[in-house]
Amino acid sequence: MSDTAYCPRCQQNVLLTREGIDTCLAIILLIFTAGIGLIIYLAIYYNKPKQHCVHCGTKVTAFQTSTPYTIQSQPQIQNASYAAPINTTEEVTGARPNFCALCGEKLDLGIKFCPTCGSQITDN
Repeated sequence: MSDTAYCPRCQQNVLLTREGIDTCLAIILLIFTAGIGLIIYLAIYYNKPKQHCVHCGTKVTAFQTSTPYTIQSQPQIQNASYAAPINTTEEVTGARPNFCALCGEKLDLGIKFCPTCGSQITDN
């Protein structure tokens, strides 16, 4: 796991650290378990991942190197084959348009005003 991550509070990439050792628990484990509990506690503590910002202590998630959102030094150029554009305009013949030009409502033939928005339907 990486030792750096983006901290939203500091608004920058920062080094990560572990949460602090609970000294009260460490003292209790040292006294009541003759040091064995303290050793186990420290082993567990140092196996935990670093998840806190060094500057403000906010819990953050470290970068993962396999995601497509990681920062790269040079932009990648994707090779794409582009086809020539196809002319899709067609001449519409008829007395009235099928759809209102203002709101897009489907229109019946022979009406002069859109039933949804009230705009006047004109011949093209």
